[in-house]
Amino acid sequence: MDRDKTVSTARMTSRMLLGMMMIAAAVLKLMSIDLFEIYIYSFNIFSYAFSAVIARMVIAAEILLGSGLTLKIFYRQTWRLTMLMMTGFTLFLGYVIIFRSDDNCHCFGDLISLNPSESIYKNIISIFILLFVRRESDHAYKPVTRRWLTGISIAAAVITPFAAFPTDSLYNRLFSKSDEIDTVEFENVLDDRKSLKLLRFESHGDSTAVVRDTIAAPDLSDGRHIVSFISAGCGFCKTGAKKLAAMVEKNGIDPSLIKVFAWGYDADIVGFMRETNTAGHGYWFIDPLKSLDITHGRFPVYVWVDGGEIVGSGDMRDLDEDRIRDFLKQRHNPGH
Repeated sequence: MDRDKTVSTARMTSRMLLGMMMIAAAVLKLMSIDLFEIYIYSFNIFSYAFSAVIARMVIAAEILLGSGLTLKIFYRQTWRLTMLMMTGFTLFLGYVIIFRSDDNCHCFGDLISLNPSESIYKNIISIFILLFVRRESDHAYKPVTRRWLTGISIAAAVITPFAAFPTDSLYNRLFSKSDEIDTVEFENVLDDRKSLKLLRFESHGDSTAVVRDTIAAPDLSDGRHIVSFISAGCGFCKTGAKKLAAMVEKNGIDPSLIKVFAWGYDADIVGFMRETNTAGHGYWFIDPLKSLDITHGRFPVYVWVDGGEIVGSGDMRDLDEDRIRDFLKQRHNPGH
């Protein structure tokens, strides 16, 4: 009898820990949802917009299945789907190990970094736990209680990733105001040699040095360009730069069409360039006060320039893949 009770307690504990782990994984992904979107997009299978939807579908599934395991609602169906998910993710991670060299597979978002091998071990342990708790069954809830718990679980799985953290396209329709930049200050900076300095990155063994050239600002009168204003230590700026760099690479866009106006310490700018994989973008150092005046203190800000004329501006939520591809791959229209 005592042995049966011990086994029953062990099963209950294991099941609840696995369910709560899945919910925690979903929450941690949400805390760095932009990076999770970029990771899915990096496989070059889906558009960025659809990658954002897939990211939220994965999170919703983890919340729903984690809740089902923890609360023992529709347990048999939940168990089968969880086993299918764990098996599928393990096979996927095997592919990543063979064909890629990812440092973080984002199973726990960006806060807890696991490489694909570590995540496979985690999944194998989870599969063994699932086999251990396979004989569990639904909890004997009252019908009304069961309906309430089911409804709350479904609502949490849908509302949390899709409504509380809407995709960029939905966010822009509902919330984004895309405040205008100070165009006069922007044009003054382009005409002023003292406000901008071209940055060149020179490698010296394992280190990279920054050389600041005192030359004129970039010529934006020829063709189309996107100018990004960033602070080298800004986390949102890094996320936006990674997002833009991924779109540029996937769509075969000339990276030099992206002009980065950055401010910060040289070491921070080098770290920013390396972390965001934007060595091919043009970098200029901008006077911090001038940058603040132009962007009204918001970072990052992206300015769309066509033949020297500003035709749009916005933050990283306005980085739409179709718009970027159409804008940068079309020739400048003089009659624009």
